[in-house]
Amino acid sequence: MANESRPFIAEDFVFDPSAFAATKETAIVHEEVFLEETPLAVLRQIDLQHGGRLHTSLRLRLALCWNGFADALTLLARFPNSFQRAFSPNALVNTADRHQIGDVGFAWAWSGQGDPDVLAFVRNNVYASLVGHDAAGIVRPAAKELDDALRGLRTSGPYRDEPAGALAEVRRRSGEAARLPPGERLELGALPDDAGARLFFLTDSGSVNRSPESPRSWYYRAGGETGRHEIVLFRVGRGILPVRERLVVEIP
Repeated sequence: MANESRPFIAEDFVFDPSAFAATKETAIVHEEVFLEETPLAVLRQIDLQHGGRLHTSLRLRLALCWNGFADALTLLARFPNSFQRAFSPNALVNTADRHQIGDVGFAWAWSGQGDPDVLAFVRNNVYASLVGHDAAGIVRPAAKELDDALRGLRTSGPYRDEPAGALAEVRRRSGEAARLPPGERLELGALPDDAGARLFFLTDSGSVNRSPESPRSWYYRAGGETGRHEIVLFRVGRGILPVRERLVVEIP
């Protein structure tokens, strides 16, 4: 399926357990967001606990793959290897065929029968997985509601960089490319991190750091490799759809 085409979700998705019948009795007890580089994806990990059954818990992972459906399939293919114990091949079911969940997906029960303890699927360019502890009756209906929500989101073609975002002032000052010698510092300024937004930087040379003088300000320290390089900023709010900006630097 990696050669097939799927649309990209074009609006953010913020998971709220109270919005779904299957998870309304659970609460978020821990949440983290990461930027995966290979494949390039924003991954949000959410730990849920049942309010009335303290041994019942769920771990939800949502990953938006920036480059599309094929990368989401890569994450899906990796998922079974994340467990230390093996599952019975006879327990594996196709979620798209059996439960109408996802463009493609799979699930299994550790006992080999009954409701699944583990379920993972891909919808467009989003990968999702649910792992339950003493929560077999929650995993499948929660995944179905989640997939229905993702399927209802507006979609588009491949993403574009934001031309007028947090780095716009730096681009205005520096022009097409900021020129600086190896080891030189380029001030990026105070970047917005409101409403719990997280900032992630990628660069093929040098590094981006917080300013010791002002924790809200950032700077780029040029590396020793000459030529044209890129600084890429991903800004992620409460959901999984980031804003991406790009800044070109030239080291003579």
